[in-house]
Amino acid sequence: MKNWISLSLSGGKSSRFKSTSHKALHLIAGKNIASIIIDQVIQSGIVDNAIVVPKEHVTDFKSKIDKKISIIPQSKATGTGDAIKISINTIKKYKYSLIINGDLPLITSKMLKKIIIAHEKSQSVMTLAAVSGDKYKGYGKLITKGNQVLHIEERKSYTAADYLNAGIYAVNNEWLIDNINKLNKAKTNELEFTSIVKIATKKDQLIKFIDFKDTDEALQINTGEQLASVRRIINNIICIKHISKGVEIVDPSTTYIDFDVKIGKNTIIKPNSFITGKTVIKNNCSIGPTTTINKSIIKDDTIIESSKINNAEINKNIQIGPFCQIRPGTKILNNVKIGSYVEIKNSLIGQNCHIGHFSYIGDTHIEESVNIGAGTVTANYDGKKKYKTYIGKNTFIGSNATLVAPIKLGKNVFIGAGSVVINNVNDNQTLVGNPAKSLKK
Repeated sequence: MKNWISLSLSGGKSSRFKSTSHKALHLIAGKNIASIIIDQVIQSGIVDNAIVVPKEHVTDFKSKIDKKISIIPQSKATGTGDAIKISINTIKKYKYSLIINGDLPLITSKMLKKIIIAHEKSQSVMTLAAVSGDKYKGYGKLITKGNQVLHIEERKSYTAADYLNAGIYAVNNEWLIDNINKLNKAKTNELEFTSIVKIATKKDQLIKFIDFKDTDEALQINTGEQLASVRRIINNIICIKHISKGVEIVDPSTTYIDFDVKIGKNTIIKPNSFITGKTVIKNNCSIGPTTTINKSIIKDDTIIESSKINNAEINKNIQIGPFCQIRPGTKILNNVKIGSYVEIKNSLIGQNCHIGHFSYIGDTHIEESVNIGAGTVTANYDGKKKYKTYIGKNTFIGSNATLVAPIKLGKNVFIGAGSVVINNVNDNQTLVGNPAKSLKK
């Protein structure tokens, strides 16, 4: 839509949030509120976007919004009218603006498209979204005649049948520019953008509204309690979306999934699980309960029980847990079983391997068909530097063995239980003891 620009209003101080972070930068399902709104605007068809933010938060917004967007600093929190006024130079080259309060993370592209299309077809100078119901207590009340808005009364008493201002406006920019300097000042010395409605009424200029009834899409976030409530709503929406595509989520109320997560069919997600970042989980997997997976790839037929996976790649037919931690840089190939209380960091685990419980594998390359006995440790750190361990295929490491890196074990090696290996080991060797020594035939 070349004729349109969106303008998100996030210039307020967020004083009710009791937080040092701006409210538009708080995260919901892995995305900050500002980015959630921008994503929906882009999906509605508007390519060019701008946001008004407090001057002191400009750097934060630049670093945390990953979309192309014009950031307009507002020196003082002097109202939505002032925020729009300082944006005129940005929006004036477009025919229309879609102006959105910056605390509406539940808006959808479908809702925005409806407003955009209605405004383009109408003869009105502005089209705004209206909602109704007790959940919108404190919103401005629309004084209407038919589907025309005559005035907006801020924070007045109202009934459940009244139309309320949702804070989303489609505007003709030429008309907006002509009238932006005529806005009223509130007792707080803030410029009230909604006073522009009365200006239009006095000139017999038409402002229409679209009734979205009691939808949740216009719920604002002004407090931590409201943020928590909206997080629950969005998380449920995300869970239901995955369920509709063939994922089994045992309890959506205790399962937390970010926007960018992808999950395949016939995968089951058990309670108290967190799946975050751009995680991809393929088909026929079992995740949880009480499992956290972040920025990882989990391939088909994998079982992860009560464990933590972070920035790792887990291939097909893997069993992990319970109570394991798979740390960044780890890649586990097919048909591997990892017992309870195992920690793996920055390592490659070859296919058909078995790692027993209570083991630590760090900075290690393990070839295929290796057995790591329970309690085995790769001692990769000497207090100053970390070193690599290499274990060849078909090697057997007995329980409670320690491999002191840097070290290389060849293929078909046998290390006895409790051994401490401090030197490289050639193929087909058997070592036992502390320090480990070769058993000669």
